Amino acid sequence: MIRISVRAAVLATMAVVGGISFLPGQSRSQDATIVCGQPYSVAAGDSLSKIARRAYGDTNFQRVYSANASVIGRNPEIIEIGLVLQIPCLDGATPSSADNTVIRAIQTTAALPAPTSNKIRIVVGTDWAPFTNEDQEQGGMVTEIANVALSIADGKPDYKIDFINDWGAHLQPLLTDHAYDFSLVWFRPNCDVVEKLSDDSKFRCNNLDWSDPIFEQIIGYYTRVDAPRPASHADLLGKTICRPVGYSTYMLEEKDLVAPNVALERPNGPKECFEGLVNGQYDAVVLAADTAADAIATIDAKQQVTFHDHLSDVATMHAVIAKTNPNAANYLAYLNNGLRKMKQNGDWFHVVSRHLSEHKSKTQ
Repeated sequence: MIRISVRAAVLATMAVVGGISFLPGQSRSQDATIVCGQPYSVAAGDSLSKIARRAYGDTNFQRVYSANASVIGRNPEIIEIGLVLQIPCLDGATPSSADNTVIRAIQTTAALPAPTSNKIRIVVGTDWAPFTNEDQEQGGMVTEIANVALSIADGKPDYKIDFINDWGAHLQPLLTDHAYDFSLVWFRPNCDVVEKLSDDSKFRCNNLDWSDPIFEQIIGYYTRVDAPRPASHADLLGKTICRPVGYSTYMLEEKDLVAPNVALERPNGPKECFEGLVNGQYDAVVLAADTAADAIATIDAKQQVTFHDHLSDVATMHAVIAKTNPNAANYLAYLNNGLRKMKQNGDWFHVVSRHLSEHKSKTQ
């Protein structure tokens, strides 16, 4: 199959991208319900958000993308006519097979002594549901994926997972001093444009090695329904963009959506971003689709906010290890081997499906 852009799609008159609608003479209904648990063949005029609406009743297509990331690729804007997608059902998910006895809570952020054995030590923070959260089943989705991956990896490495809830201490000093081997979980910036990145992102590029992707997250761009539709990221130049304090900004840095090109506002959380968007304080919000959906529902702003799937990005989440760690290559090989096995046998999506379903039921 051939991947085609929006512009090529228009010229070819047979494309399937973000907001393109049916061409004259096409009869397939875009309103018919899509039944979960069955494969779906992409038709002209489809987009992931339209498919999600027909399958689940909302435009948050994270769950569709998660089930099909390997066939869709890194650009969720472009899907191919005839591509067969799996439409997962999110109820009755397979129970966890993870051993939660390897997870323990540590209350200090002081640098710890280096390991005295070959045990792989993993540090993870909390309060990032559904990804990492010590009060959640198995410590959250990403924690469980890493746990299961290492438990089935060839060679059966010994490992331990600790919650240390000072995220700022994870990379320095805990990883750089080799007190821990892996930290979960971090977004990987585009290090090919490192000159555009912030100091924090440059540190990650220059000092960390990355596992294979543990999860791909849709990063969405949102504006008010009554605002002009941005055709590209460049249309946001000169605007006021909201992204909560503490959230990575590398996806904005890569597109030059930083000062002085834009005014970047950093309130306390997603809810405040969308409140400011609705009342005209901000022109756009850039946020993960799942997180945005929760915040929009909380303030009952679904009819006032537009999601632009043609601007959306895929952010990949990884375990990270210091480049200076003498065991980096071996430990990455273990983890990556387990991740590949999970995706081959279906365990990976079982974990993702269960956590996304449980999180959705708690937040809506």
